Amino acid sequence: MNKMISMEEVSSLFTDGMTIMAGGFMGVGTPQALVSALLEADVKEITLIANDAAFIEKGVGPLIVNKRVKKVIASHIGTNPETGRL
Repeated sequence: MNKMISMEEVSSLFTDGMTIMAGGFMGVGTPQALVSALLEADVKEITLIANDAAFIEKGVGPLIVNKRVKKVIASHIGTNPETGRL
């Protein structure tokens, strides 16, 4: 039984206000395809659970910079200055 689904199928599950939990640290190991799909789907008001806020241009940073995140739950804010503007 194949449990993998396409990015199009994943994108159909996105809703404003959803909670996303992503792995990685400082942008390394973050599911970049998922971050890109969230940006393309124009999902807003995300609650983001992650190890850190990464960088402006990588990791979960683009979600924060593009004002898609309303709340970050992280153990390390890191080097993303945009986190302070949530």
